[in-house]
Parts: sequence; structure tokens; C-alpha cells
Amino acid sequence: MTSWLPLALVPVALVGLSPAAHAQTIKSDSARLVVMQGTRPLGTEDFALRTAGPADAQEVSFVATTNGDSESLRVVVTVRARRLTIRVASASGEAAREYPAGPRTLVVDERVLSLFALVARLQAGPVTVYGPPPGGRRSATLTDAGSDRLPGMAAPLHHLVLRSGEDVVDIWLDAEGRLIRVAIPSRDLSAERVIRP
Repeated sequence: MTSWLPLALVPVALVGLSPAAHAQTIKSDSARLVVMQGTRPLGTEDFALRTAGPADAQEVSFVATTNGDSESLRVVVTVRARRLTIRVASASGEAAREYPAGPRTLVVDERVLSLFALVARLQAGPVTVYGPPPGGRRSATLTDAGSDRLPGMAAPLHHLVLRSGEDVVDIWLDAEGRLIRVAIPSRDLSAERVIRP
């Protein structure tokens, strides 16, 4: 929800990943996240995720829309075979980029935290991270931090930590692999799923 920044590890897509003990294959999910800077609300993000096809040839479709203090964005990610495409549209224009879809690949954009919903498909270990247009590449590591109980949550959540250099992102998923919360401590930035009855 900010302008283009150096990579801070917000994923756009990951593909071709082998399931692990905590890895999930979510067929579909949609939700709203409330994004916060400290205790100040910045806006919301609505996303929808669909996965189709067999595990070895899955197609992934992800659409997210941000609304808030900064420019609204619409991000569309499509993953097919060995290629993924990201389109980012805003009032100031549209940018698109294609990347090779490797077995442990992330594409990142600092402005859309709901894209961490795709991390449920990734098992712990090293990953390659690509930046938003015009690109850039760096290495990262995903660590399984076990279960946590967050304030206000009845059930424990699965905690994952994504690290690249000094950048650290905490991700919490529920038992079904759905994104519940994301936090980037160095930026005092977080996003939490709106739980609807």
C-alpha cells in the first residue's frame, strides 16, 4: 500500500512446490484483510485465490484489490505450467511482467500483503525471490516456526517466517492453510483477515 520500495518480501506467486507437512493446496479462498501501520489503519485488501488441475500441473489464479491511504491497486497473478504473469493496474497505468516458474519461486510486491495467501503452498527451505517490474532477484529462506496462539484467536495458528538478509516477514495460517495474519516488524506493518460469522 506504499510506493515501489526495495524488496521487502511480499510474495505475488509461488509455483511448482512439493507438499510438505505444513504445505497446503487450497482450491479456493477469498477474504478481506485490514492493513495497519502500528495502530493506524491504512486500508483494506480484498483477494480471491483459485487453484485447478493436478498437483504436478496446477494452474493458480490470484486477484487482489487494495483500497486506502495510497493509490488503489488491482493485482492479477496467473500461473500456468512453467510461466507466471503478474499485472498491476492503478490510476497511473498498468505494468505486466512474466517470470519463469521454478520449483521454489516467489515474485514480490511491497504494496499487497494479501499475496502472502500463496505461501501456504510452500514448504520450509530456500526460495528465490523476484522483484516487481523491472525485476531483480535475491535469495530467501522460509522457516516453520510451529504453532502460535494470537490474541483474540481461539485456535492455534501455523507460524511461518520468511527471511531475506535483514528483511523478516511473519505469516500465520489457519489449519486449512488460509492466510490469517502477516506482519513485517521492521516496517511496523501488519494485515489481518476480517473474520466474518
